[in-house]
Amino acid sequence: MRRFLALFPCLAMLCSNPAVAGTWVAAPGGSAAGLMQRLDRARWIAAGAKGTARVVYVFADPDCPFCNDLWKALKSARAPDVQIRYLLVAVIDADSRGKDAAILESADPAAALEQHERNYAKGGVTPRSTVQPATAETVSVNEALMQALHLYGTPGMVYLDEHNEVKVFGGMPNAGQLRAIVGKRSTP
Repeated sequence: MRRFLALFPCLAMLCSNPAVAGTWVAAPGGSAAGLMQRLDRARWIAAGAKGTARVVYVFADPDCPFCNDLWKALKSARAPDVQIRYLLVAVIDADSRGKDAAILESADPAAALEQHERNYAKGGVTPRSTVQPATAETVSVNEALMQALHLYGTPGMVYLDEHNEVKVFGGMPNAGQLRAIVGKRSTP
């Protein structure tokens, strides 16, 4: 994130002031279906519903305290039909990429991500000293997607709303925003 903060000083204020909630970001132009296909083809880690009736993509850095807060909040706020797909990036600290590698290169990335988030306060997973080229490519692709979506910090979320419109949210949502993103939807 430090490299992003140098380019976007207003983000430094957001990141240093946890009382500032996140906000919706204008979705990039173009086809919603095309954007969702790009996200679907990326390498992500699924959590929540096994089916894909509703999918929310979450850009997360393993060293991001707000990402950990979001992970905890999603445990209780997520409706049963929502699948969360975590796209790991390395934008905060030098060891973020090594932690991404420890998670993505494990035998069970979903379990490794779960373990990392549960133990976040104790440092999470131990970063790997070397990153496999495929993992480096995954993280780079995820970071490029994040930038294309005008998300310059973590967490960031992308989903289709009830009208099948792409919504992009940057930062840690408050309770009402989180309900709008992952909560139960009323049926028409």
